[in-house]
Amino acid sequence: GWPSLSVMATDEEKKVNICFDDESRIRVLSPEKFKHTEELAEQCTAFVNKIEDFSGTVHVLVEVLDAQAKKIELEKLKAIGQRNMVESETENRARRQLALQSQINEKMAELDRYAKQYQSLARVEAEQLALIEKLSNNET
Repeated sequence: GWPSLSVMATDEEKKVNICFDDESRIRVLSPEKFKHTEELAEQCTAFVNKIEDFSGTVHVLVEVLDAQAKKIELEKLKAIGQRNMVESETENRARRQLALQSQINEKMAELDRYAKQYQSLARVEAEQLALIEKLSNNET
């Protein structure tokens, strides 16, 4: 170990060892405690470095996950938009089908009216032709 000198504190009566290390620096800790303290400091530095590396890794992971979350959200919005378009198209087709069916019904009613009007006009023509025939037979 190092050469040491013991000093007693008067009011607390605690013993303090003062040592000189190999480079002639004054040390308050014993060589074993000083070595243990240095090892602990090295371990703390290594631990802090590992924590910093871990923090960097976590930061990169969070950035990647955020980017993926944004992509997922974008795809969800696209899917919702497409679903809305499909639902809208279904509604549009149903509405168009109803409009076409209504138009067909109107045309069928119009055709029925024209057919009845034709029958009525055909009867009038037949009556007029019969009357003309009758009148021409009477003149001769």
